Amino acid sequence: MSTAADRVFEQTVSEILGGSLRPGQQISERYLVTRFGVSRTPVREAIKRLFARGLVESGPKRVAVVAEIDEEDIHKLYAVRLMIEGYAAALTVANITPREIAELRRINKKFGIALRRRDLARMLEVRAEFHALVAEATRNRWLAEIMVGLRERAYAVRHLHWQDPDRAAETVSMQDLLIQALEARDAKGYRDLVVRQTRAALDCYDAQLLPGTTRARRARQAKLAVSEPQLKVTT
Repeated sequence: MSTAADRVFEQTVSEILGGSLRPGQQISERYLVTRFGVSRTPVREAIKRLFARGLVESGPKRVAVVAEIDEEDIHKLYAVRLMIEGYAAALTVANITPREIAELRRINKKFGIALRRRDLARMLEVRAEFHALVAEATRNRWLAEIMVGLRERAYAVRHLHWQDPDRAAETVSMQDLLIQALEARDAKGYRDLVVRQTRAALDCYDAQLLPGTTRARRARQAKLAVSEPQLKVTT
């Protein structure tokens, strides 16, 4: 049964990942008490869980603020994501069921509806459903937890990526291609698409940085352009 702390925690997580609460924004106890109409006890429990999840950090006067990730950390995170997502692709292709593939199609249709309505929060929510399902389809719960956790921490990149309607529209087409590759059990094709989609989000983030970061950005892109270490899938 959901508790008051669960409600505060889950809604706050949703607002951080959906962009309603932005990096650097304060989330004080007083704000959450007023917002949810609950006492300080569940609010403190929810904030404690947000710290444990890595979504907030301690700000001025020890008030929780939405965690900020700098450019260097974003690139480190994506280096790991590229390795993990590439490794997971073969497992997803091998283990996903026809019913799950059909569910991915339904999810992609929901994403298209949210896109037409320009509902960024809903787009982020639905895309998370898509990613969570393909992660679950690896049939490795530890790997799935890592995949979902890393994706959550990349919220700053996703907010920039999908504020551009053209880039967001490309996601619908890309997800259709991913589904087709899964139906065909095309492990290489699916992996290539996953890596391309992950890189595209990072490229969008890089393109919107200040011009003064260009040299450092290109150096990091060159590192990522080198074939990332690949984990071997064993059966």
